[in-house]
Amino acid sequence: MTRDEMFATVKANIREIVEGTKDVDIREDQSMRDLGADSLEIVEVVSRSMKQLQIKVPRTQLSGASNLKELLDLFEKSAMAARG
Repeated sequence: MTRDEMFATVKANIREIVEGTKDVDIREDQSMRDLGADSLEIVEVVSRSMKQLQIKVPRTQLSGASNLKELLDLFEKSAMAARG
């Protein structure tokens, strides 16, 4: 799975869960808070994305991600570790 595919999954979940993001340009340098997500929506987007991508990232690491780029970095690292 490529980073672009991961980002597409995250963006699709943001658009589905966070109100008002259907036609918004979502970039890696933004946080979900920048896009208007509350804490419950952030948890839902991350959880749903990890499930769809079949990866697991510890919560302690997730809490350190301040924007979508850092979240995707964690997703990529987890996917590579899973592949061995």
